[in-house]
Amino acid sequence: MNVKEAFNKHYIAVIGGSISGSEAAYLLAEKGFKVVVFDMNKLPYGKIEDGLPNWHINLRNRQISEIDAKLDHPNIRFVPKTKIGRDINFLDLINNWGFSAIILANGAWKDRKFPIPAIEKFKDKELIYQNSFINWFNHKHEHDYMGKNYFIKENTVIVGGGLASLDVVKIVMIELVKKQLFLKKGIDIDLFTLEKQGIKKFLEEHAISFEELDLKKATLVYRRTAKDMPLKLPKDDSEESIKAAKLVSEKLLNKYAEKYVFNFIPLSIPVDFREKEDKLTSVIFQKVIVENGKIKPKENSYFELKTAILISSIGSIPEQLEGLEYEHSSLKMRKNANYQVVGFENVFAVGNAVTGRGNIQESKQHGKQITTLIIDEHLTEDALEKWLTNMNNEIKSEVNNNLNAIVGEISKRHVQPKSVIEGILDKINQIHKKIGYTNYRDWIKKNTPDRLEDILKNKSNCKCI
Repeated sequence: MNVKEAFNKHYIAVIGGSISGSEAAYLLAEKGFKVVVFDMNKLPYGKIEDGLPNWHINLRNRQISEIDAKLDHPNIRFVPKTKIGRDINFLDLINNWGFSAIILANGAWKDRKFPIPAIEKFKDKELIYQNSFINWFNHKHEHDYMGKNYFIKENTVIVGGGLASLDVVKIVMIELVKKQLFLKKGIDIDLFTLEKQGIKKFLEEHAISFEELDLKKATLVYRRTAKDMPLKLPKDDSEESIKAAKLVSEKLLNKYAEKYVFNFIPLSIPVDFREKEDKLTSVIFQKVIVENGKIKPKENSYFELKTAILISSIGSIPEQLEGLEYEHSSLKMRKNANYQVVGFENVFAVGNAVTGRGNIQESKQHGKQITTLIIDEHLTEDALEKWLTNMNNEIKSEVNNNLNAIVGEISKRHVQPKSVIEGILDKINQIHKKIGYTNYRDWIKKNTPDRLEDILKNKSNCKCI
């Protein structure tokens, strides 16, 4: 493309570079638009990199390769380490940068607040939130890791439900058992082996009882029952199908708890806590009943769980941007155009920015049914990849449908004059110069972190590949 053609194009900003963002950017780029993708992280992979536990090696690598193939497009400029709302004011981006349109494709990185406000004083000490916890787990082995550090302790309490909470309790037990196997038995085992075999099976094969590890199990507390966990979705809305799915979910949860050796307490909600010397020591729960799908607390039905670590896994939502209207955790969209943000003619949204959902394994709107195979085989690569691929295909399909309408809206607008586009390019170049960015492939190569499987591959007992 020559200089004249480069300026005679609409310039569009996409906020977020993961599944939805890369798909939107690529579709626009293929149609001849010039696209600038802003991402708050060094890498554009979102929860594929930081929210999917790192034992999903092949799945992660295939997903990020697909994102790379889309973003490494001549019509796309990638701007990493730039958070809209922090590094660039959102209204400034709209009013002063000169983009023909802005598309929100930012993921859901904000943890839902734990339902006891006063407990926040223990945040990142005795209270840990799911997103930062899994990010730590995925990256703590890196030599240049500068993020938050956590020390997992026995008798950890996890509050939440669904697959994300199962990932959290699984990480806790794998880390604790791995440590105790070394301290008590001199067995230096990698997490990939424990994840693949399951803790129970590994201990049995080595003739070790769980009691020999001198370890207290983690406890997962859920406000509903195991039957209500979204582990198996019904085939349809019939009463028979719903009942069958609930029975499968209960069976799968029990198998999971047995395989990874943790406790499960249903029908309980956190209501208070105890502390000693400015440290959280226990959480007080209240038993509940479920009537007509609604949770009702039972009077005078309380119990206390002592714990040194509480992990909140109750869901994620997109971080709200100042200047936009929201309904609960979701952006307020136009009634007759669910891709267009209320209050703006040139601001659109796709993916989690619209749905308000954040767990890549829990999106009901975009996900296919989670089959028995996925959980029964404890999220094997083939089963999870098939499911996640289906889910991502639905996201891409919806993005594609929305993009056709969005393109129609953008095409009605006049292309910005050369001076405005030069201003956009100048601002981008300044950011690139500041962070040392040259081109997409070199940046990805330079900033892809050390992979744990690569570090461990020379160890004979590592079955990570």
